[in-house]
Amino acid sequence: MIGCVIAGCLMIRVLLFANLRDVAGTNQVELPLDNMTHVRDLLTGLSAHVPLELIEVLSDESAMVSINQKYAGWDAPLVDGAEVGFLPPVSGG
Repeated sequence: MIGCVIAGCLMIRVLLFANLRDVAGTNQVELPLDNMTHVRDLLTGLSAHVPLELIEVLSDESAMVSINQKYAGWDAPLVDGAEVGFLPPVSGG
């Protein structure tokens, strides 16, 4: 992260909700954008910061995704300063 301070890294914030937060042990993670261009790329970036179990849960892409509080898809582009939320699937009536 020292390189980020000097070079001015592009950052994103990942928010985790409900059981995803429980599996991760945290409700948010901040990551340098690096070579991540789409939401799907976050799985690689997150893998160094959260338990492997969370990556496995997210890898089936059944979680809902939001970018800056608006629903998005797994192919949505990432931009500097974005807030990406992962919400687990829900069911019931």
